[in-house]
Amino acid sequence: MPDSNVPRPFIRASDVGRYAYCARAWWLSTVKRVPTEPTRLAAGTEAHLRHHRRVRLGVWQRYAGLALFFIAALLALYMLLR
Repeated sequence: MPDSNVPRPFIRASDVGRYAYCARAWWLSTVKRVPTEPTRLAAGTEAHLRHHRRVRLGVWQRYAGLALFFIAALLALYMLLR
C-alpha cells in the first residue's frame, strides 16, 4: 500500500504529449534533468522525419510487391488454363 505522506508528482497534459511524441526526450528532460538544446531538438526532429519517410516508403513497396505478386499469379493461372 503506498505511503500517503509521500508527495506524488503531478502529471501534466503537456508531459503526456511530450512523452507520446518522444518518450526518450521526455525521460532525458524529466528524469535525468538534461537540458534540451535547440540544435539537438532540430536534429531529433529531422531524424524522426527521415524515419517516417522510410517507413512510409516501405509500406508502399510492400503494397507494390503484393500487387505484382497477384498480377503474376493471375498471369500464371491464365497461361495454365489457356
